[in-house]
This record gives sequence, structure tokens and C-alpha cells, in this order.
Amino acid sequence: MSPSGPKKNQLKQFETIRRELKKIVLDQDDAIDEVVDAFIHMDFRPPKEAEPKAIFTFLGPPGVGKIYLARVLCSMLKEYKGFKHFDLERYSDPESGDQLLGPQMADQEIQEGELLRFLRVTPRAIILFEAIEMASSQLQMALLDLITKEESENGINCREVIFIFTSTLGSALYQGKEFQTTFRQSKARAQGLVMDAIAKEKKVSDEIIQPAIAPKLLTILAQNYIILFNRLGINAMVRIGTDSLLQLAEHFRDKGIALDFPDLKGLVALLVLSQGPTISAKKVKRKLPDEVLFKITRSLRQLTSSPARFIFKLTKKAEDSLHRLSEAGDQLLPQLYKKNQTVELTWKEYQRGRDLIFSLARAETRVLPRGKGLLRSERPAVEFSEIGFADIAGNRQTKTTLKQIINTLKKPELVQKFSISMPKGMLIYGPPGVGKTLLGKAFAREAGRPYIFVSRIDLFDSDYIRQVYLKAREYAPSIVFLDGIDVKGVMEGMLTGVPADQLALEIDALSDDPEESVFTVVTAVSREEVPELLIEPERIDTFVETPELDREARRFFIEQILKKPNDGKIDVDKVVRYISGMNGYELQRIGKEASLHAIRHGLDCISEEILIEQINIIKYGSKLEKKHIRNLEEDLRLTAFHEAGHAVLSYLLLPNIKIEQVTIAPRLRTLGFISYSFDDFPSNLSKDEMFNNICVLMAGRMASMKKFGAKGMDTGASNDLEEATHQAYLAIANLGMDDDLGFVHTDTLTHNVNPQFFREVVERQVRAWIDKATRRAGELVETNWQQIETLADILIRQEIVDGAELERIMNEKRRARNRKAG
Repeated sequence: MSPSGPKKNQLKQFETIRRELKKIVLDQDDAIDEVVDAFIHMDFRPPKEAEPKAIFTFLGPPGVGKIYLARVLCSMLKEYKGFKHFDLERYSDPESGDQLLGPQMADQEIQEGELLRFLRVTPRAIILFEAIEMASSQLQMALLDLITKEESENGINCREVIFIFTSTLGSALYQGKEFQTTFRQSKARAQGLVMDAIAKEKKVSDEIIQPAIAPKLLTILAQNYIILFNRLGINAMVRIGTDSLLQLAEHFRDKGIALDFPDLKGLVALLVLSQGPTISAKKVKRKLPDEVLFKITRSLRQLTSSPARFIFKLTKKAEDSLHRLSEAGDQLLPQLYKKNQTVELTWKEYQRGRDLIFSLARAETRVLPRGKGLLRSERPAVEFSEIGFADIAGNRQTKTTLKQIINTLKKPELVQKFSISMPKGMLIYGPPGVGKTLLGKAFAREAGRPYIFVSRIDLFDSDYIRQVYLKAREYAPSIVFLDGIDVKGVMEGMLTGVPADQLALEIDALSDDPEESVFTVVTAVSREEVPELLIEPERIDTFVETPELDREARRFFIEQILKKPNDGKIDVDKVVRYISGMNGYELQRIGKEASLHAIRHGLDCISEEILIEQINIIKYGSKLEKKHIRNLEEDLRLTAFHEAGHAVLSYLLLPNIKIEQVTIAPRLRTLGFISYSFDDFPSNLSKDEMFNNICVLMAGRMASMKKFGAKGMDTGASNDLEEATHQAYLAIANLGMDDDLGFVHTDTLTHNVNPQFFREVVERQVRAWIDKATRRAGELVETNWQQIETLADILIRQEIVDGAELERIMNEKRRARNRKAG
């Protein structure tokens, strides 16, 4: 049965309102349809017993027309005599709510709150509450009481009142393509998803975390009209900008000055894009006239006579740039926003007759520097890495692997070809200080994605993690960077890991659409310490190991130090050998400590000697003052022969492992030592190499005893004996290198079956290996005593001998022996 009479007229009225709203409120056709349909629904439904007339919730990003639509709607609905707008950000503390509802002292008399006074005078009105989430929880509950009670204690009747609440909460969710699909299929389902997201939003009030919108109020809002607003597209922004420039031109015309725009639409489009990355209707409306006016007024100051006409035009080059940019279509503004980009305009100014012409010569897309564009004070903060792989020295294999992963992310068709899902996450793991964090940030730069960085205490905050992924979806394709996922924290007195359940939930909920991709990058020292729940298939299931810093990476740090004042005599290759095995944190300290040393000692520059000393301090501890060492001269001689014994036998028996230095300078951690180049350490050792290493360990004591007799049997060999015994045990019990015991891993049996298995034979063979190594070391000490003695004497004189000098000593003695034999 079709409506007739007054109902038909009302339908026509609403359809007229629908058409007029769509002309005025840009890019919000769906929202307008929902609002007008709601009024039709209200008009045809039976009268409500409960009040008010209607409750609307306008949801969407800021600056998209929520407030404007409410104002225009009120002007079109003639039966509503009043409109009142309350910005609830002004009422965020509990006391401020009294200004709306509580009694107030004014003109020496008590008056009702502003809202109550307005409703009493205007019972048929539209009330707009902007940013309901900003109101205090107490005010939210007071408003709930006002709008849901049939008649308030103050006698206010809201039966003919329309309440409109606005909020930006949840807007990130419904900007995604997946949500838009849901919205087209089922608006009710889409609205439900947004309200569920809003229900999880939190705020801090008086240091207490509480829901952003009181649950009871949110329930009432969800039961009424939910209106979703889109972000404004480029076409809407151009229309807004066009209107503002036409108004400016009319103003100039009233002053008797002509202002011409031959290609107004193209000009406005580029001016709009130049406001990126964050472009809003308010910004466009205010800034575009300002841009034009600024150019005109600046020129007028320099001219002796006023031009008859100001012309703003585009060059062919600028038109071509606009054409290329326009190929992105509806994604143009989101792309600028997500990538922190703007369009930089280059103008040329010249006169032709009485015309002053401003020619827009070039329009180029540019990424804004970090810290500009977006509000970095926001949490979670979206960042744009300025570090690329080219800025990171070394790590060649790791960077190659990361580039392959980026290629996969950028070419989803390759993944689809093999019928597998897009990767959702990657673990970068390795020792501290090897550049995992830098590599993760460089990965974001090379992938062309913004990222949100989460570390330390934030990793343990489930609510914050949820906000991070919500924000990341808004900027998709994007990256969530969880740095140090294996960290442990104390929560409620207990040592605990990161909230793996929440992280897994967020990762599982991510879209498979490449355009909506949120890729999770996590770093850890150890893969084993990462919660198993996170590294299951379809979660963080791509693993990249980052090894110790290689020679190229170490060289980079030294070259950075050479940019500081130095004597020009630093051998980079030599210093690079000394820093093998050091991590990035330690390498960064070298330059600073060397500089501070020069400053403290009044030196003009850094020398190689200063650098090496700072390296040794960082690696082995500071030098001990000689006055703190009892029997200094005697101890130095003992240490010199001890270390010389190690060094000479190491040179002979382990020729492939290069020695960096031999030193007897006493330090906090040792009285003397030999340092080796970590680059030369083999990953796999033969039986002979194991035995030779034990011989080298025994050589220190053997050399000391040859020189000093029983006095040479001192405590200085304790670490050597411990290490030699341990290595002999490993060779026999674990590595199957003993001839008598054979290829048996005895620890398996002693640990899992019977502790007595092989106990006696292992003990006997450990003693046999040590005895044999001791004899062999003693023989070699005797044979090479001249080299040991020469090296010890040099160490006593100068405290330190580097690898190159040791090689000269060994070669010289060998040549002398050969000449004597000849």
C-alpha cells in the first residue's frame, strides 16, 4: 500500500532535502542517505513512548563534514527551531560538566546549566555534542540520564529533541578496503564492527584508564542511528578550494582588481596537493586563498604601480605532473597521507604589459623530513625511515635476504601464482649490537612503507598494542616494528614476557589484501626466546639471522672516527683487525672515548695509539696503575714469558688464526693477554686443531717454568688450565676424538642412563691428553726458546706487540736459523 496525502508530501520533502544535502555536503552521499532514511523511518513509525525524538552518532575522521551536515540539516528542517553545538573537549574534567547541567552563579543569581536553559526555551531542537569521547565519564553518564529519562528531575522533556553525537573513534577501521566491502554488503554488520572497535578504546582520566565512551552510553548509541562518514577525496577538496578562490576573486573584483585563473580546476588541484600530507577541508578553505593572497601582496610591495590584472596559470610541465598524479584516482590523498608526502610547487613570476603573471612551473612529489607533516607527539607515532640499506655498512647477505622479502611484498602476484598467503611477519635475530634495529628501519624505507616503532615497556601494554595495529591499518600498507620482542618485564611482581596472545590476535586479524597489508617486523637476540605462539605459520614465519659485524661494517665505524681530528697516521686495516668481535654499541664508544681522551690530555687530535688503547679498555678493562701491583718488575717478567710462550706456539700450531696483539699491560680483567682476529676463527675444528689449541694453552706455564723454574708455576695459568681441561673433555666425551674411547658421545649416557658410565675411562683419557699436550708444548718451547725470549724482552720494554711485529720476529729467527744451518 503506497503512502498518500500528507505522507506523500513528506516523502517529497525528504527527497528534496536529500538532493540539496548532496549538493552542499561533499563526498558523503552514503551518510546523507542514512540520515534522510532515518528521518523517513522516524516519520512513519508509531510514536515513541520513550524519548528523545532521535539519537544519531556521526562517526568519521576530523574535517569531513559531520558538524556541517548537522547545521545544514537543521536549517532545512523548518520544524526544528533551534540548533546548539557543544564542543565536549571543553568538558573533559569532571567539574566542567556542571556548566552544561548543573546550577551556575550568574549576575549574582543561580541559573541552570547552559544545556538545560536552552532545552527549556527550545523544546524542539537539534543538539550537537562534538567529540563525545572527550567528555568526562561523569558528564557522559549525566547526558545519558537526561536523554533516556521520560522526564528529568528538572522537568525537561526531550521528546521532540534530536541529539547528535560525533566522534573520530574507530575511523581508522572503516577506511580499509575490507571494511568498505563489508559496508556495501551489510551496513548493519559494518556499523557493529565500528561500535565493537569503539568499545575497546580507552582514555586516561585522573591517572585512571577507563573506556573512552561509558559502556552504558555506548549501548544506547549502538541501539540508535549510526552514521559513517568517509574521508574526503580529491574531487571534494578541489570543489572546496575552487569555491574559496572564486570568493577571493569576487572580493578583488569589488576592489576593482581582476584576478584570473585560466585553468582553475588544475590550479586548485595542485594547490590542494601542496597542503599534504594531511589535507582537510578547513585547511584547504583557509590556506588556498592565503597562498594566492601572499604572492599578490609580496609582489605589490616590489612594484611601483599596481597591475590591472593578476593571472595564475599552469605550464605544460605542471599539467603533465598533475596528470601523472591523477592516475592514483581515489588513492591519491591516502597515498600522500600514508607516505608523508607533499607536492612541492615551483612558481615563476613575470609581467606582460599591465598583467602580472604567476606561472606554476613545476609540481614534484616530495617526502617530508622526519618530524614534519604528521604530529609526532601522537601515540602511536607513525614514522618514515630515512635510513636505507646503502646507509648500513656490511651485512651484505642479510641485506640481500631482506631485499628478497621486500620484492615478495611488492609483487603479490608472485605469491598468488604459487597459491600461498602473503607473508605477515619477519623475525630479525642475532647478538646485541649487530644492527638489527637499523636493518628493520632500513627495511621499512626500502619497502616504501611507514612504520610504527614499539619497544621496551610499550611491548607489555596490550591496549597500546591494539592501538598500534589499529593505527597501522589506517596507514596500510605499513609496518609494525616490535623491537626486542624477547625482552622480559616485571608485571605484578612476576617476570613475564610480552603479551603473545594479544599480538597473535592482532596478526591473525590482518587483511590478506596486499593494499591493506600490515607487515610485522620483530627483533630478538635469540630465536628460542621468542614466544612460540608468535612464530607459528601464517604469523611471524620468516626468519633472518644477523651475524656478528663483518669486516666491512667494522671498517665503516673506523672511517667515521677518521672524520674527527687525527694525526693522519692511523692504519685503518690494522685498527679494523683489533676490533674484531666487538658489537655496534662498543664500536660507537671507541670514537667518543678516544675524543674524550684527547680532550682530557690537551691533545689536538686522535692517534692510532690512542684508538688502540681505547679499544683495549672497552674489550679488556682499563690499565692498572703500576703502583698498585706488588713486585711490579718481577710480575711483568713472569707475564711477558707466559704470554710469549702462548704467542709463539699459537703462531706455529694455529697459523690460520691471526694474532691481533700480544700485551702485558695489566688491566682490570687480566695481567696480560693475546687477542685474536675473530674473522679467522674456524667454525669446524679437526682433532689436530683441538690438540694444538690445548698445547698453546699449556705453553704459557711451560715457558714460565723454563725461565723461572718452580717460581713459574703461579696462579697466572689458572684460566689456561681450566680451558685446556674443558677442551680435552669435549674432544673425548662429546666429539669422539679419543683413540681408546672411539666415536662415543659419553655425556648422553652419563646424563640420561647412569652417571658412572665411562667415568673412569674419560678421567684417564683427559689426563692423558693434558699430559701429552704438556710434553708437546714443552718440546716446542725448548725448540723455539730464542723467539720466545726475544718476544718477552720486547714486551718488557714496550708492553705491546702487534700481529705484524710478531710475524717479523718469527720470520727473522727462522731466517737466522736457516742461514746458520746453511
